[in-house]
Amino acid sequence: MGGMYNLGGFNGRSGATREKLLQEGGGNKLSEKCVADGLLWLALHQAQDGHWSLNGFNRHARKPKEGEKVEMALWPRGRITTDNCDVGGAQSNDVAGTAFALLPFLAAGQTHKPPKEKVQVDYSKGIAAGMNYLIAKQVKSGPERGEYGGGMYAQGLATIAMCEAYGLTSDPRLKVSAQMAVDYIVRAQDPAGGGWRYSPRTPGDTSVTGWQLMALKSGQMAGLTVPKATLKKVERYLDGCETSNKGGYGYLPGGGETFPMTAVGLLCRQYLGVNPRNPSLLAGVERLKKNPPSKTSNANLYYEYYATQVMHHMGGENWDLWNLGPDKDSGKGGIRDVLIARQDKGTTRAAQAGSWEGHAHVGGRLGATSLSLLTLEVYYRHLPLYRRDTGVTKEIK
Repeated sequence: MGGMYNLGGFNGRSGATREKLLQEGGGNKLSEKCVADGLLWLALHQAQDGHWSLNGFNRHARKPKEGEKVEMALWPRGRITTDNCDVGGAQSNDVAGTAFALLPFLAAGQTHKPPKEKVQVDYSKGIAAGMNYLIAKQVKSGPERGEYGGGMYAQGLATIAMCEAYGLTSDPRLKVSAQMAVDYIVRAQDPAGGGWRYSPRTPGDTSVTGWQLMALKSGQMAGLTVPKATLKKVERYLDGCETSNKGGYGYLPGGGETFPMTAVGLLCRQYLGVNPRNPSLLAGVERLKKNPPSKTSNANLYYEYYATQVMHHMGGENWDLWNLGPDKDSGKGGIRDVLIARQDKGTTRAAQAGSWEGHAHVGGRLGATSLSLLTLEVYYRHLPLYRRDTGVTKEIK
């Protein structure tokens, strides 16, 4: 917190570094078991062509053959059947569904390449199939070059997945796809307001803008080309959405502040390099503390996903309060134990074990499971932005 800013990175996702970050950040064996159970649930609902469906994943349930271990049903093996999972109120968007599913595997350090270290389950074949699906969907030429399809939300999600996979593996084939995707987002920015919305080059909203900025920063962390002018325009958009008393953000410029959009706006500011002692950032953090995980519900999962990252990057007492709750020893009321308690144990429907209920999220059960897993992987998914002991930093003026 000494005024030093680090771009972040993907280097904490495996091996001893992951274990150290998990321990230092306040994760535990139970949170990691939830992650393992959630990844297995996702893997058992991957379609034969490699994609994941938001509203039809239950029609692609993978079952082991008689007497086989469940891992033997992972893509491309197993018998395909329909299970009784409640898909939730999901939209139809296979690009978004595939990206949502891939991100928690990548956050856990697994890629399309076989793992070099020992892991509980090797998901590399399924991850490769998912990446291939996205690459096949991407437009290769013309004015829409780089678009994956499914709208700007899906574009942001798929771009993050492709950039992270490239950043973790340096695979040249992924680099081509990731850079094209980044370039498409750059072209799709509203030239006047600096944000993004459902259609390219139209006045933005904070929700869509947040996903696009995270995609661009993922590209930057992976070593891809992202124009500085594009990021500068995002700052201008955020200025228009911030409240006059600073620290709060609305869905649209000039609109009233909400907790979810405040969390999105604050994370964007952090990734754009704001000083951790910035008064507006600190005022926003105080807003989030007034709506802690103990007061939220599954309906606020989107808010929790963004707010958890904000607090994680802030570190210190802010993070301890958010992660563990007011009573650090019990962990009750913190995001870690709140999400652990919400995970479906398969009591009502065995096929749902390892997932999270998704009626309050447009991504349904699959989208809610992805965001819940990514939130529980926050300890090591990205290195903290504010560090004293980082090797590559720049001082904020």
